[in-house]
Amino acid sequence: MPAGVFKESYEADMAIFRYPIHWAALILAVVAAVAAPFVIGKYYLNLLVVMMIFWIAAIGLNITLGLAGQISLAHAALMGIGAYTVANAALHLGVNSVAILPIAGLAAALLGIILSLPSFRLKEYYLAMASLAAQLILEYVYSRIDPDQYTPVPPETKTLLGISLTEPTALYYFILAITVVMALAAANIGRSSLGRAMKAVRDNDVASEAIGINVQLVKATAFAIGGFYAGVAGGLYAIYSSGIGWEGFTLVNSIELLGMVLIGGPGRVVWGSLLGVLVMRTGWTMMESTITPLLAGIGLSIIASSAKYIVLGFLIVAFIIAEPEGLIAVLRRVKEYFRLWPYSY
Repeated sequence: MPAGVFKESYEADMAIFRYPIHWAALILAVVAAVAAPFVIGKYYLNLLVVMMIFWIAAIGLNITLGLAGQISLAHAALMGIGAYTVANAALHLGVNSVAILPIAGLAAALLGIILSLPSFRLKEYYLAMASLAAQLILEYVYSRIDPDQYTPVPPETKTLLGISLTEPTALYYFILAITVVMALAAANIGRSSLGRAMKAVRDNDVASEAIGINVQLVKATAFAIGGFYAGVAGGLYAIYSSGIGWEGFTLVNSIELLGMVLIGGPGRVVWGSLLGVLVMRTGWTMMESTITPLLAGIGLSIIASSAKYIVLGFLIVAFIIAEPEGLIAVLRRVKEYFRLWPYSY
């Protein structure tokens, strides 16, 4: 920690917003978030909705991976559990999509606990392979459940207090409220005794067990919380979409979520995840609108179709080697430089 960064009380040390610039940024963000539907068009409003859904999912993976150190390549499959729970409950039972959302999160959390069982014995590469196998198994299950790759979500089930969530502005504010609540909950998880136990297990599970931490319980809890976030994100995606298909919850999507966490900042659950989502989603949109047509126009259609995956792989490798703490660490160093300028310490 750079010199000059110190706290004089426990309250100051535990505060989420610590400096005047934090409060200024908060006020600006609140104003921008509330005014967004009246300033931007429906296209960009839909982009914001999708970003918030992926932010929730990325937060869940960051809890599992960044806080507890348990790698998972099945996070998109957990999103699928939430999405199919909402879609099928709405389609076959006529249940309100919003009412079933907590059940979707709990279903994914239960599956997360099952996926945590290999982590009791396996670590790192071997755990990644076990989660990869789980992802592929769940993809197969989804393909059997939904062979047409489309399960409609009846629009009449998408209501909240009599307000239809098929209207873009209402849907935006609803998902914004859910995102804020879950982001605040995740921030407090990282600062709690559970969060500290997760960090201890991440750093050294043998030493953690020696000081009395129930390592298996911490790992299972990390997978459960990450699964709950993924399930809620999947449920929100079902509410956002007119219908869902299992092609949205494949291994490629799990790797994209992993890239969001690694690029944004593993362990920085809220802001690192947000930064990763912003970089990835805006980057994909820009590539699909500019670089992909350009490559296709000069006869490189094969490269054009896989350009974003090439870039994703390069970014993941680059950040793991050069900046393992992610972009959030770069921004923190820049912030501290200007805060302490003109002093070099």
